[in-house]
Amino acid sequence: MPHKDMGHWRSLISGQNTEYVPTRSIEELVERRNRGASMFARLNVNLPDVAQRHEKVVMRPDGRPTPSAEIYVPHGQGPFPVLLHIHGGGWFTGSAEGERKLAMQFCAGGFVVVNLDYALAPEHPYPKGLEDCVYAARWIMGNIARYGGDPTRLVVGGGSAGGNLSACTALALHGSDEGLDGADLAGVAVKFSGAVLQFGVLDVPRWLHEPHYYAGTSEIYVISYLGMNFTDKIRWPLVSPVHNPHLAKMPPVYLSCGDEDAFLSHTLAMANALTLVDVPTTVSVVEGADHEFLKIPDVVEQAGPERERIIAWMRRRTRR
Repeated sequence: MPHKDMGHWRSLISGQNTEYVPTRSIEELVERRNRGASMFARLNVNLPDVAQRHEKVVMRPDGRPTPSAEIYVPHGQGPFPVLLHIHGGGWFTGSAEGERKLAMQFCAGGFVVVNLDYALAPEHPYPKGLEDCVYAARWIMGNIARYGGDPTRLVVGGGSAGGNLSACTALALHGSDEGLDGADLAGVAVKFSGAVLQFGVLDVPRWLHEPHYYAGTSEIYVISYLGMNFTDKIRWPLVSPVHNPHLAKMPPVYLSCGDEDAFLSHTLAMANALTLVDVPTTVSVVEGADHEFLKIPDVVEQAGPERERIIAWMRRRTRR
């Protein structure tokens, strides 16, 4: 079951005992952004061996800073399957740099990985971040071959808010984009071979009603992303994917969550919703794991085996 507050998993990530003080305002979220970024960037040691690493790949022809990405290419003979990896961070923080080691571990498993940076709230509220994710998926279709990737074998995945954005990106491109701005790539078709949703925020109303160790702060995160008048938006199809009417159009889904994570109920609710509409669904509840556990296999015993299970699943879904 979840711990009393976020101090537990943040202590595991930071490598030192951390007393968590709840965030009480949007301003505090922005102030904490840099601290959170450094906490995850410290994990970037003993990076996996990959053939190529490209940083700050800008996608828009007008030079707009987001979406941009780090792109990793595995050793071997391509074309390789592709993973669009979307970082977490409550929609207001996080970065490709903070996900670098995990994303490179996926790359070492045989995937060209597009490790994405997208526009962050509150400066860029919904739907800006999601539009960047959708744009990146469309960009992959026309550009990833230059990096040895096969756009017809594409998986999308990410953790926490990145799990939310991964699900919503798949739903926008397989179902309805709900009027998202596609810019110069509007209308480019994308077909995902699978979606990997890791400890995702998949049901925003549930997060408000059952916050667990996010009590007192979940509302701040939601306001940052959706604005002050958020109550009419929390069930929007591309905000809470579990409520999306096009859920039957999702690609096969792998759901991963620790049994100590406050978002476990989201994972189980999503599994129920997907199976009711016959989407091939794999659910992995990892014993002894809290939030963001995949990034710390040296601390959480089952993190490494779970990462390998995810890689094996993605390989099966992207076979020719």
